[in-house]
Amino acid sequence: MTTAQPFVPQPAPIIGAETFVRTPEHAQQHAQAKARKKERKNERLRAFFAWCAGCRCMGGSF
Repeated sequence: MTTAQPFVPQPAPIIGAETFVRTPEHAQQHAQAKARKKERKNERLRAFFAWCAGCRCMGGSF
């Protein structure tokens, strides 16, 4: 009988930053994805602060 755990996860290989080559197409896709993510975040923040302003106007305390 062994004492080792049967389902020990294996560590992921470490890839250095110098081995990653970003093509112009990949850089453009990354920039577009980042812009979409930022827009979604800004929309959530606008909705949240609008909700907070509405609560303040109605005298609510959340």
